[in-house]
Parts: sequence; C-alpha cells; structure tokens
Amino acid sequence: MTDNRWMPGRADLTEALRALYASPADESYWDALEARILAHVARGGDVELWWSALADMARPALAAAAILVLVAGAAVMHTRQLDARDAYASVISAAPPSVETSARLSTVPDGDVTINYILSH
Repeated sequence: MTDNRWMPGRADLTEALRALYASPADESYWDALEARILAHVARGGDVELWWSALADMARPALAAAAILVLVAGAAVMHTRQLDARDAYASVISAAPPSVETSARLSTVPDGDVTINYILSH
C-alpha cells in the first residue's frame, strides 16, 4: 500500500516508518513475549494500579489542604480586623464642623441647612 496523499514526495519517510514499526520477523521474539506474559499471569499480576498511588498521597494532601484552610482563614480574619480598624479610625478621627461652617449654617434658612451640611463635607 503506497498511499502518499498526506505527504507527497515523502515516500522514503513512509517506508522508513513502516520498516521501523513492522512486527519482528524473528520467531524467538514472540516466544519470549509469550513467556513474559505467562510469567506475569502466574505471579498474580502484581501491578500497582493508579489509585494506589493516590492512596499513598492522601495523608500529605489532607495535611496540605488543612494548612491552606488555616492560612486562608487567618488572612480573612486579618483583613476583617484591618477593615474594622479603618472604619473605627474614620469615625473617631472625623473632624467636628469648624466654627466657620457653624456660623455659615446659622445664616442659611432652615430648609437648606441639611443640604449645605452634606455638600460641605
């Protein structure tokens, strides 16, 4: 079969790959392969399956997850403390209205006092 529609002009590469991936012609290869397979089956197929590797990693993974949760919780607590401290500081350090503002508010009619107070801050 010489179908070179995928790589025209590269028949030499196709033939080289076919030769490389061809099944062995030596009969002893197949006998050795059969012997290895039968020996493996006779041993009971002691194969470590992929989930057994996961089981070995379970304890360290749980410890890492617990540490991550603790660090994230500490970061959230610290952020909340900083927010509370900033909110408290903004309320405590708010400057009282100056004398000039109080004097000016006394000259404004009663209906506009609130609006002027809000706009002045």
